[in-house]
Amino acid sequence: MSDLEYRSEGVKLGVERLKLLGKHSEVLMQSYYQVPIDEGRLGGRAINQLLDANILRRNDEASGLQMTDPVRDLIVQLLADEKRRKVNADIGGFLTNIRTLVNKIYGAEQQADYQYSAILQAQLSQEVDDLNSRIGTGIDSLWNRLNTDFAFVGSVQEKIEENEKAHSEVLRWLNGLELINFKELIDFAGNNGGLRHILVRQLQHQVSGHFSSLREVQNRLNELMTRFRQQQARNMLVRGMLNFFQQQPNYQPSNYAQRSQVVDLLNQAASLQPAVAITLDRQRDIQTMQQLLTQLPARTMREAPASSSLQTLADQEDATVVAQRQALHEDVETFYLKVLDQQRNQSALAYLAQAELNWDPEIWVYQVIAEYQGLARSEKSAFHLHYCEHEAGPFNQVWLIEDVELQLLSEGVLR
Repeated sequence: MSDLEYRSEGVKLGVERLKLLGKHSEVLMQSYYQVPIDEGRLGGRAINQLLDANILRRNDEASGLQMTDPVRDLIVQLLADEKRRKVNADIGGFLTNIRTLVNKIYGAEQQADYQYSAILQAQLSQEVDDLNSRIGTGIDSLWNRLNTDFAFVGSVQEKIEENEKAHSEVLRWLNGLELINFKELIDFAGNNGGLRHILVRQLQHQVSGHFSSLREVQNRLNELMTRFRQQQARNMLVRGMLNFFQQQPNYQPSNYAQRSQVVDLLNQAASLQPAVAITLDRQRDIQTMQQLLTQLPARTMREAPASSSLQTLADQEDATVVAQRQALHEDVETFYLKVLDQQRNQSALAYLAQAELNWDPEIWVYQVIAEYQGLARSEKSAFHLHYCEHEAGPFNQVWLIEDVELQLLSEGVLR
């Protein structure tokens, strides 16, 4: 750094504030641990310097000096890694041993002592195996607590406390595994294939498996906590009811069925509107259905749809054609009803001749087929339409329909 850069205002200001942090580090750490700052001991000049540097602040005249948030966050970041290493003593010690052994291995290789280097690599592999064994044992212990301890505690509250303890242990292991920085381990291994296999490939695979196991334990703990909370809420409801009945032993619930105005808490169900339909395939109801059909009033002319497009189309058609279509439709419906009444199969052309209807046979057969195709699925299941057809010729595979026979089904079977 040049003289000009070093003497710039930003650099000088940063150096001054870092010196203030170092000079008053003991007071700042006491404030970090919620110890009040002794302003008389600190001195007015030092207080003004710390206030101007935004290291300390005073919320109001009544409150004392407090550390500013940026300085507190800096201390938190500086202490976070060390706290985690103390909480995760197993992994913290493992990382320390890893660094020591790697340095010894490189030192032995520089001195061409490859036998000692192989011994150190074996120790390093044993350190990795020991760590995995400790983590695996811890995870097995967690599963054992889930499957045994929770079942033998005396109350739901104790189960919740056990769950929280297990949660804290899972978080401790997860935070410990996050301490393992594989980028740092890759730098340690360098071009050494043996170290890469131990510190990167083998350890990364094992740590990934531990992460997955701990996540499964965590999910199981969350599921159990949800159940415990639900059970606790039910227990509180039951205990509240018991206390209420103990305070009012002669309490009798009201007869809500005899009330003219039911409270909103109970009046939640909407009125039922059951739907009914004729079941054509039930043999025992055929006689009743026939009686109902004979009592029906005569069919009236249906009104044309109110749709503007349909109305425009009907206006364009001749009134005679519309009347003929409606008459043909009604005659075909009568044909279907007669088959239903007589309970026997009927040919379309035979019925046309018997009823002495003046319809073209081809148009009549076409309309019978169209009516069958237009039936609802529930109604169509009561009939079967059999086509009487033949090929147009020996060299023509076109099938010509001569007649159709409407067959009545009895519970899905042809009569």
